Amino acid sequence: MLTWINEKAKWVIVIFAAGIAVGLLAMDRVPNQTQSYPVGVINDKKVYYTEFDSRIKMVVQNQYQGQHLEDEQYNQLRTEVFRSFVRQTLLGEMYDNAELKASVAELKAEFKNNPDAVRARLVQEAQQRLYMIQRQATSQEELQQRTQTYIASLPKFLVDTTFNRAEFEAWLETPAAFQWGVMLQYEDDLKNSIIPSRQLQVLVGASVHPTTLESSWNVDRRMTDYELQVAVASKGDFAVDESTIDSATIKGYFNAHKDSFFVAEDLVKLQYAVIPVVATAGDEAKIKEYAMTIYYQLADTSSATNFEDMARISSEDPGSAEKGGLLSEDYIARSAYVKEFSDAAWALDSGAISEPVRSQFGYHIIKSFGKKTDESGVEMVKVAHILLSVNASSETIDSLEKILTGIKSDTDAGKEFVTAAKARNLEVKTSEWIGRNGAIDELGYLKGLSSYCFPNENLREEYGDVSPVLKNNKYVVIANKVASINAGDRNLDLHYNAIKGSLLDAKSEKAAEAYLSSVSGKVKAWAPAKTDSTGAVDSASVSPEIEKVSISVQNASVDGYVPGFGYSNPELAKVIKNQKEGEWGPVLITSQGAVMLKVVSKKSADDEAVQKAVSEDKANANRFTAMSLFNDFVTNIEKATPVVNNLDLFYKD
Repeated sequence: MLTWINEKAKWVIVIFAAGIAVGLLAMDRVPNQTQSYPVGVINDKKVYYTEFDSRIKMVVQNQYQGQHLEDEQYNQLRTEVFRSFVRQTLLGEMYDNAELKASVAELKAEFKNNPDAVRARLVQEAQQRLYMIQRQATSQEELQQRTQTYIASLPKFLVDTTFNRAEFEAWLETPAAFQWGVMLQYEDDLKNSIIPSRQLQVLVGASVHPTTLESSWNVDRRMTDYELQVAVASKGDFAVDESTIDSATIKGYFNAHKDSFFVAEDLVKLQYAVIPVVATAGDEAKIKEYAMTIYYQLADTSSATNFEDMARISSEDPGSAEKGGLLSEDYIARSAYVKEFSDAAWALDSGAISEPVRSQFGYHIIKSFGKKTDESGVEMVKVAHILLSVNASSETIDSLEKILTGIKSDTDAGKEFVTAAKARNLEVKTSEWIGRNGAIDELGYLKGLSSYCFPNENLREEYGDVSPVLKNNKYVVIANKVASINAGDRNLDLHYNAIKGSLLDAKSEKAAEAYLSSVSGKVKAWAPAKTDSTGAVDSASVSPEIEKVSISVQNASVDGYVPGFGYSNPELAKVIKNQKEGEWGPVLITSQGAVMLKVVSKKSADDEAVQKAVSEDKANANRFTAMSLFNDFVTNIEKATPVVNNLDLFYKD
């Protein structure tokens, strides 16, 4: 039977792959639930499945070009595409409300000023047309004639090796320019999206008017260098016993600052039982038997099957399979491969094929293309392989799923989830809080988890309290929802550990402040060591060390790094502004502990450099601040818009 499969492998795999594709679609789609529901509703505008699915396919085709996407990647892609529909709809409404339209002059300027974008689109359409000619031609002569005729009809600027801008601009004025589908599409994008978006950005950023005074202040702050002496008592040296912060203190802090603990999205917490998916001895034996079958067929001189074809069909190493199993065009040193593989490869004569060799990656059937010695005397080899990974079989996975299904059955019948799991010697763990499209940290993405945690209100209740069996390549899992938080809530449990950590940090910082205050006299007496003309340190000038305090000399701007403050700390700017040169300042609490600072001297940049920097700062503020404002504006509009997301009706994620 296995021999027959190998001989017919190409057709078997094609049919099998088609069956898998149909099966996956059947599993993804929820039958009879999607007929009356759109994929999404944005401000009463409906997004239908056909339109949504069409964009998904277009993105897959253009960006991934035949690459295999895992379930998690598809889930992320669907989420991103859904968001693109939301943004497109909201922006379209804003364009209409503000009467933003592309003028003829703007369209012409856009085409004229972006020849590379136009040419790229034209080349893509021309290549598609040449491909169609190739498919339709009935003979080599017809193919050559039609190809030459088509190329001769193309605009000259498109086929010449040197781009002629004058010819390009003249062509834009002819009716022929807009007989190209890509030109019509580009014009449509410019009219409905690109130019109105730019106009909206101008409107949103109209309030951005950076002045020379503001830019001068920014530049002076950034370009003035200070010589500082810095003494730091790190809060890490003043750890506080966790028992000093009790639950009543944490609750009191939470109640006093509730609005600081706003929950932005729906969250759930789960109990779950997990079983690793590991191949059994029986699975290993079957893979080895299959590997031997392939080897015997390749070793059979009467067989029509060759190594390269078999590698393309059977190997589970995607990088080499498409190259007939070849691992490299060059000869490779022994150290590049794991020991089991290299031992077998170096034992082969040129053209010979090995029996299956087991490594950490699975079973390898290796073909040698010969050995040679490089200039340094190192022996190198050129090889190909067929890799058969040792994975758990469907029977093994089914048996694991059966264990977890038993837990679900017991729980549905009234048993406690933990009791049902322990009866099967499985530990029950508790997850952290999980958001929509989130994951259990230790397990990674699990298809169907989000649908279980956040079921669509239009979807019939099909799970009960306990999830169905969830799985990925490494685990099978069953989960039980034990707590939930709605977006907009203020929740202590969610923030409990963060509040506790913050309060402990505050105590450590206060302890560091008290200690540094107690040794401030020693800090003020400290001086950097002196050096002689050779750079040697004068040992007599070295100040004694102060326990738990590090003192250093730093040269930095306000936006630079200073110990105890970190990078661009606003508190540092206030300290330097208000402190006299040559004097130690008071003890300050920072997020890193406690700090004392002495401004030894400051050096301003020369006038020419300052003026140049001011000019650049104003230009950057105009450009980047306006763009940042626009992005924030669109993001906030998204957050404020009621959006119905019905992806769960169509996909099990």
